[in-house]
Amino acid sequence: MSKKFLRRSALALAATATLLPAAPAIAQDAPKLQIGGTTYTKWLYGNLRDQGALYNFTTVPGEGYGDNGQGTELELLLNARLSSQVEVRGRIHSRFSQNFWTNFGGFGGDPSKPCVNGDCGEFDPRSNQYIKLRGIAVVLTPGYLIDSATIGANDFGQFDPYVIGRIRYIDRDNANGILLQGSGYSRKITWDATRISLPRLWAGPSFSTGAFHAADAAYGFQTKWTLSDTLDVGGIFSYVHDAEISPKDTNLDDGRDLTPRFRNGVGGVKANLRLADKVDIRGSLYHSYSNADPVLTPADFGLNGYSPVIAGRHEDNTFKVDVTLSDPLDIGLSVNLQGFSIGSDYVAIMAARRESDVLLTEGHDPSFAFPGPSNASYGVFKGNPTRIGYGGWTSEAQQVATINVDNEFTDFDEPFAETAIGWKGVTVNPVYGNGNLDLSGEYSYITYNTNWQAYGDPSRSYLKTDYPTAELDTGVGHNFRSAFAPFQDKQTHIAVLKGRYVLDVARGIDIFGKAKFIHETDHRINDARFLPYQAGACTGDGTPCKDLRNEYSPGFSTADTYGNPNVIDVNGVRGYQWKPFDSLSDDDRLLRYYAFTAGAGYQLSDDLYASLSYTKYLADLFDGNTAFQAYNLHEMASGFHNKNSILLKAKYILAGVEFGAEAQYAFGSFKPDFGDGFIATEADEQTAKDYNVPVGSKGFFNRYNGWNSLETRNFEQYRAKVFMKAQF
Repeated sequence: MSKKFLRRSALALAATATLLPAAPAIAQDAPKLQIGGTTYTKWLYGNLRDQGALYNFTTVPGEGYGDNGQGTELELLLNARLSSQVEVRGRIHSRFSQNFWTNFGGFGGDPSKPCVNGDCGEFDPRSNQYIKLRGIAVVLTPGYLIDSATIGANDFGQFDPYVIGRIRYIDRDNANGILLQGSGYSRKITWDATRISLPRLWAGPSFSTGAFHAADAAYGFQTKWTLSDTLDVGGIFSYVHDAEISPKDTNLDDGRDLTPRFRNGVGGVKANLRLADKVDIRGSLYHSYSNADPVLTPADFGLNGYSPVIAGRHEDNTFKVDVTLSDPLDIGLSVNLQGFSIGSDYVAIMAARRESDVLLTEGHDPSFAFPGPSNASYGVFKGNPTRIGYGGWTSEAQQVATINVDNEFTDFDEPFAETAIGWKGVTVNPVYGNGNLDLSGEYSYITYNTNWQAYGDPSRSYLKTDYPTAELDTGVGHNFRSAFAPFQDKQTHIAVLKGRYVLDVARGIDIFGKAKFIHETDHRINDARFLPYQAGACTGDGTPCKDLRNEYSPGFSTADTYGNPNVIDVNGVRGYQWKPFDSLSDDDRLLRYYAFTAGAGYQLSDDLYASLSYTKYLADLFDGNTAFQAYNLHEMASGFHNKNSILLKAKYILAGVEFGAEAQYAFGSFKPDFGDGFIATEADEQTAKDYNVPVGSKGFFNRYNGWNSLETRNFEQYRAKVFMKAQF
């Protein structure tokens, strides 16, 4: 055997001996991929017979909504640990949308049709059972300089719902950006810094960030300093920059200049003081600046404009103070107190749009979420049925600090959001617990920073305003996007009492109940100079009204909206088609609202829990008469509303599979009371066909030829949602 061979063999053995102990360590540090997931199957059934999509509600054009159908989603969750310092997360997700079981895999379809009801089949991702990459992010924890860096998808719920809130657009983690987090002084100081790519689908004027969007971004920074066990302070700042290519830069040799389209800066300070384990005081103050270019974005809006931000340049403040008294008398009674003021011009385009309740109050009831008695937003016009249905949403309302409210792609059992822009007031919330008994209450007094006449600037036409009015504030409830109206003099009182008691019978019977009262007034126009016509323009003797316009400022008159009525003859009786707008009381609003709930729940087995409840809603409403006509746009809702809701809920768990169900039977009536000063007409065959009313039924045509029925209406809706969620 040669020396050369022996030398090589020795070297090989030495190398093997060196490497063998390291092999387990290498294996331990090797990338590890974990795959999990969820299948979610949903069944919808209801008597509205809508099948536009597998969601009860959306206002997005072309997306569809429905209360019937069956569908399945698949979500694959991927997690790879590359090392102790690098992690990769991601999801692969299908969506319900219009992927009904009846699509049979999404084959066929007609791409020339609007894609609603799954009509496009395999030609459109809304109906072809597509699977999409979502939620991909890389998390770095280097161990120096910063605690972590998350690059990619996030919901950005680490920040503040008044400034940068948890972002959801169908999914919570569709937003993408860079998030850096760090700390110091033994984590007494923490900080977060982010750059978020601005969502081009909604994060700017007119629900858009314009034509050039690739460089648009939101920047945010927050910090918190724990000074002691009893005091911590913090600050937050965000800046949104939406730019367009400058049309003035025609020289392409040195690149292209940008010009601002929309800018939005928000700064805030916060403090939390804890005293003797019994008192907790939290305060926050925010200041916002927004500037929308009048050329690249709408310079103003009419009486029914839509945009997630106000036009022009504005600054405003918002504050909130919370005090919690934790059982100070040691009798089981705690009290939460809150004072708040959200500015009328407060703008934070990245504030939470849903699923974040920024106020303590319950707010309005989502059972009446739209102006019309049947929850139809523009039901005064033909061909505009209700979307969510007569029953509305069955959950409680959540308030958000933006007019960019998002209730899209929701079912009737999900949380409902309403704008709180302009709200100011106080809330008192006592909470009591003693053994099997839990009680809580609320009293809120709310007035409004938007109490003004002609948007606070009577020198301008109210038809050219910076404020998008969306659905306007009419009807029983607070329409969820309605923050602004040209004339407002409003205040709201809310009182709530809730209770739950567990009866020591068998497995224990949960008895629960709730009583809620809302008293709301709005005088709207409260100065006679804003009335559309001069006194005496309508004599009431069967002759037409004279065109004696009343100008509140030179050239500006509400007669542009509230035109005088025609003189009509009905069955030999002559009179006005609607009442002339000649009194400050013609547009007044008064709501007395009551809701009472009683129910019981029981653990039927170790795996099955069910509850049954009944709610009675009573609303006595005067919301302007036929002179006002709910801004001429909506179904008038003045009168007495009597609604009943029977709700059955169930939850069943079976070894990794969860079943849930909610079924509602809603029924009731609406008895209109639109005042006097006009004569009713009768529906002819065409009117009956257009508005689904009986021939000969009484009503009146408004200024835009929309029909308001004067007959008592009876409603009946049943609907159900059942889901199965399997995790693996």
